[in-house]
Amino acid sequence: MKPEKQQLIQDLLGDEGRREITLLAGARILRRRRHWRVLTRSLAMALVVTATVLSLERVKSRRLPVQTSLPVSTPTAAVQPRSLTDDELLALFPTNTPVGLVTLADGKKRLIFPRPDDEKRFVIRL
Repeated sequence: MKPEKQQLIQDLLGDEGRREITLLAGARILRRRRHWRVLTRSLAMALVVTATVLSLERVKSRRLPVQTSLPVSTPTAAVQPRSLTDDELLALFPTNTPVGLVTLADGKKRLIFPRPDDEKRFVIRL
């Protein structure tokens, strides 16, 4: 070490009182730097964890819901609808109700009620 540096160090740390004050000030500066370093690392880690959690939640919300129970199996005959025959349709009405089934010129079929009250009672228009 050069003598000028030694002289400077001796001047700074010459007596015991100044030496103690200088060491305490240096320790305080180093402690403050350590605290800032720990704080920035902690904040960076918290930021990474938060970003990871938010991205996982976003991916989780995009998934389709999973079906938890299986549908009850039904016979195939009940599942597939079928058309009623003319006789089955006419059999749905009570025996004392006059009703007729007419085929129009364009091939459509229509129920005819001779009494207007019967049509109001049995036909519900949506």
